[in-house]
Amino acid sequence: MRRIKHNLGRLPQVRMGHHRMPDAVLGIGLVGAIAVGTLLPVSQAIADPASKRAEAAAVATADAQGADRDGDQAASRSEDRQAVQQDQGQQDQAQQDQQAADQQAADQQAADQAKAEQEKQAAEQQAQQQAADQQAQQAKAEQEKQAAEQAAAPAKKTYPNNLDGWIEEARDVLAANGKHVPSAKAMRAAAIAESSGNPSAQNNWDSNAKKGTPSIGLTQMIMPTFKAYALPGHTDIRNPVDNLVASSRYCDARYGNMDNMASARGYGSHWRGY
Repeated sequence: MRRIKHNLGRLPQVRMGHHRMPDAVLGIGLVGAIAVGTLLPVSQAIADPASKRAEAAAVATADAQGADRDGDQAASRSEDRQAVQQDQGQQDQAQQDQQAADQQAADQQAADQAKAEQEKQAAEQQAQQQAADQQAQQAKAEQEKQAAEQAAAPAKKTYPNNLDGWIEEARDVLAANGKHVPSAKAMRAAAIAESSGNPSAQNNWDSNAKKGTPSIGLTQMIMPTFKAYALPGHTDIRNPVDNLVASSRYCDARYGNMDNMASARGYGSHWRGY
């Protein structure tokens, strides 16, 4: 009531001339004004808590809805982040798997190349070894062949470097070439009678020398006759063996053989040039 009176006291005082308005109207207006001034604060007081409660409820509801929306949005964002993180993780994993696969492929390629290079080197070494073995086998076969030939061939005969040795070798040369072989006695008689057994002897005063063809060597042959009866490989007139060979063949052609010629001259007892 005090609040009503206080409010009534705050109402503006309406001053009107009574002479302008009837008293009945004035009274009704005064009563209405009082009623309005009294009831309005009361209704506001009554309505204000309810309004505030409704507003608070609306705010709470809005807050709850906002919280729900925020929660939903947060959950959605969390799910989005999880999805993004999952996608990123999958991408990272896929990238790591790809890198691992690439590295494995590179390692395998390097290993294959290294293996191929090793196999190539091994093949080259094997080929070289085979070539070396083949060469060694060929050399061994050649050595064995030469050894067999040397074993099959008779040992080369050696002769003394004197008249007997020259006569023996000359007789072997004639036999090897299929020619008539005179006796050693006939060859010795011819050598002693013609040059006293000196293969370097040369006659520069007889008729042959005057003609420009002196008698030379062990059996004193002139060069044209020597060349005509020398054997291949035995063409040195001053070589005692070659000289004896050519002389024997000349006697074969002229006298039948050297033994006939030597015997006719008494093997030197009444020797004359032939």
